[in-house]
Amino acid sequence: MEKIGFASKDAEKLNVYNSLFDEYKSYKYDSAFVYAKKTLDIANRISDENSIILAKRNIAFCYLSSGLFKEASDIMDSIDIREAPPEVKENYYSLMARLYYDMADYSYGVSFSTDYIKKGLQYCDSAITYLPVESPDMWGTVGLKRMQQRNFPAAIDAFQTLLHSPQLDDHTYAIATSSIGYMYWDMKDIDRGIYYLSQASIGDIKSATKEGVALLNLASVLYGTGDVGRANKYIRIAMEDANFYNARHRKMQISAILPIIEKERIEMVEKQRNSLVVFAVTVSLLFVLLLIATIIIYKQVKRLRMARHTIQSQNKNLKSANIKLLEANEIKDEYIVQSLYGKSEYIDRIENLYRTINRKITARQYDDIKSYLKESDLKKERENMYSSFDQTFLRLFPDFIEEYNRLFKAEDIIVIDSGKELTPELRIFALIRLGINESERIAKFLDYSVNTINTYKTKVKNKSIIPNEQFEQKIMEIKTVRTTPQ
Repeated sequence: MEKIGFASKDAEKLNVYNSLFDEYKSYKYDSAFVYAKKTLDIANRISDENSIILAKRNIAFCYLSSGLFKEASDIMDSIDIREAPPEVKENYYSLMARLYYDMADYSYGVSFSTDYIKKGLQYCDSAITYLPVESPDMWGTVGLKRMQQRNFPAAIDAFQTLLHSPQLDDHTYAIATSSIGYMYWDMKDIDRGIYYLSQASIGDIKSATKEGVALLNLASVLYGTGDVGRANKYIRIAMEDANFYNARHRKMQISAILPIIEKERIEMVEKQRNSLVVFAVTVSLLFVLLLIATIIIYKQVKRLRMARHTIQSQNKNLKSANIKLLEANEIKDEYIVQSLYGKSEYIDRIENLYRTINRKITARQYDDIKSYLKESDLKKERENMYSSFDQTFLRLFPDFIEEYNRLFKAEDIIVIDSGKELTPELRIFALIRLGINESERIAKFLDYSVNTINTYKTKVKNKSIIPNEQFEQKIMEIKTVRTTPQ
């Protein structure tokens, strides 16, 4: 009774270790190998030949998946399957076929790789004889055989039949789509190759498979299409998976292509960097041209102002001259408004341009270019623009502050020293006097939010001694120096 109890416990442990091996066999070599060894120890202890064969096969699978072909071959050669049941023989022949196909892939281009393929085909034939007709395993083995014979259309048909099998698990799905994707790639049908290899990679992720080639092949296909960015990303993930699983032959395969892709990626980055430098230089030249254009416009405005002053002094007693001067006034008001907004928009563009270039160049740490792009310069330019606006406006409307203060009680009037700048409230209503009534335009010029502008306007109107709805009309009635009666 005691022996029966021990045998029962061993059988239970054997089933548990086999289940754990199945979970780890394509996920992590070290763990899978530990449980495969445990199953062999128990199988030897209970002297169960079929369990011994299965345990040795599991160990061989670990060796094979980690690239230890010699060790896998040795342990498979030690297995005697002559008295084994059909399912054990099918298992044995299937793994032998994979062993020889992997050795052929590993020694591709060497003369004896052909011999490995021939032996693999023989083992495939032996495995097929033990598989149920039309079963998923049969179609998977037939597809593998046809693929190794390079009969790709027939192989794809077999794997497609496998994909339509009911209750297909993610791991088998990944193997089938990986094989189909590889064959389409080999046949130069790149789009289908990418599609099926992508599906295989997704299947590997779903089934927690770290020992796979789908992502490696997908990276190779994408590199061939010029998609170096994704190819570099996927090849690195494939290397992480190979290191995690400890698949030596996969790491060697990946190491052969990884430097090539990385070199191409670095060259692309260099090209982008050079393009960015050219772009930055071009922007700098445009900035200089804009600065020169601003100086020319300023000089033109100055000459126009001087010319108008001459016309006023020579023709102030002539009615026709007065009409012309009034017309010139209107033209000047419009020109000043357009000039101010042109300068405001110019500053906004340059500000956005500075920030964009700074952000991109910061990523590469090009300090020699960043030194030209300073927020403080933009701030100073905006302050100069406001100062120029204040001076120009007060020359046009010298009585503006006095007339403005008449709309308030004595305690609410604004006093500004000579030469000082206008307050934000005065600037808002100065712009309104120039005909700019939209809060959005005022906010853009003064670099405030629309809410801030509306708050200022409401606050000022509430302090006024006249009704709010009449306040802006009173502002519009303030005369310029040239329309004031003489």
